[in-house]
Amino acid sequence: MSLENDHQRASLFSLERADEAVGVLALLAIVGAILWGVISRYIFPQPAAWTYEVAVIAFAYLVFFGAMAGVRLGTHAAIDLLVAALPKAWQSVIGWFNYLLLALFFAAMAVLFAWQAWIARNVHTVALDLPRTLIYAPLAVASVGMLMQQLIVARPWAPQVAQHSDSLI
Repeated sequence: MSLENDHQRASLFSLERADEAVGVLALLAIVGAILWGVISRYIFPQPAAWTYEVAVIAFAYLVFFGAMAGVRLGTHAAIDLLVAALPKAWQSVIGWFNYLLLALFFAAMAVLFAWQAWIARNVHTVALDLPRTLIYAPLAVASVGMLMQQLIVARPWAPQVAQHSDSLI
């Protein structure tokens, strides 16, 4: 049974595809908030002030959890024409360098977002009066998820398998 078949069988609301579920919910929140913002602007004398804030927060969630799904599914853009033209030994070196560099980058993002969530815990958003920890902590979680997916999926020591995904993002 292939990885793709397992992925196709997994429900969107399974733990395996939680990153996609968060992305879908964030996209729905963006569309709903913007729609309500436009409707309230034309119907009520005072438009809803919270819609912009919800859309921006949901967009950040969509980007980071969508990136986590992209790392898991191997769907990020890769321009490897130059690397593919190199000898196999150099391709391997570049593959390991890329693997370690991305793992370090995802780890650094996780630490920085966790730190930002901690120092912003007493700072609140303007319209909804939410602690900014609610903005930064999920981004730290998504960064840890990208790190884990990078370590699991992008193994430079294993043969690379072309993935064709049915991701919703």
